[in-house]
Amino acid sequence: MSVPTPISSGKSGKANWGFFGRQGGISKKPYDTLNVADHVNDNESDVFKNREILAEHLAMPLVFIGATHSPNVVNVKSEFPEVHPDTDALVTRETNLGLVIMSADCAPIVLVDPIAHVVGVVHAGWQGMLVGVVANAVEGMFDLGAEPENLKAIIGPTISAKNFVATQERFDEVKDIEPSAAVKLADGQLAVDIRKGVKHQLAQYQIKTTDLNICTFDTAELFSFRRDLVTGRNATVAWLSE
Repeated sequence: MSVPTPISSGKSGKANWGFFGRQGGISKKPYDTLNVADHVNDNESDVFKNREILAEHLAMPLVFIGATHSPNVVNVKSEFPEVHPDTDALVTRETNLGLVIMSADCAPIVLVDPIAHVVGVVHAGWQGMLVGVVANAVEGMFDLGAEPENLKAIIGPTISAKNFVATQERFDEVKDIEPSAAVKLADGQLAVDIRKGVKHQLAQYQIKTTDLNICTFDTAELFSFRRDLVTGRNATVAWLSE
């Protein structure tokens, strides 16, 4: 069995992060192999084992969101509870504690302030983007002492606009709240550009943002709901080392 290997990772001061894809778990097709989501009809014991494998690989306890495309943010002060229901962003000042979000086309965002020693993770799909989860997560970072001039954002693997063609109804809904994310493709089709919308929202706080520009749909090593429909979820982890 291979070990979990991030498709991209980074470090800034004591802040660390990794964007993990399919590699390194035990789940069977179509969830192969490192599916960490327990809400996609994968075998529960396999999901539990995958979370355990990831925790052991990173040598720290992990805390997960219970993603519901909500605007809700939790300040994590310990590894208990291990899952925060109805939550789509986590922030912390705790060291050696991994914050985990799950995604399979939505934008996974890591927030770090290496000076104030604060990290956060955000699950921002088109719905979360519209209800304000990005702004709420940034404000949650500020509540823990992060400063706008020191705050960095990294946007991980996210579906590209060309693979997220939208109905007129969804296009209009996005355009009404986050116009930057409602785009027309070269062939005239309507689409949602989650990355563009998220970057616009982060820019309101003058946050330095890095977009990995990796499309989940086009990358076989990553789970993509739009591509496969029945599939697992990628794990994004951020933590502070001592």
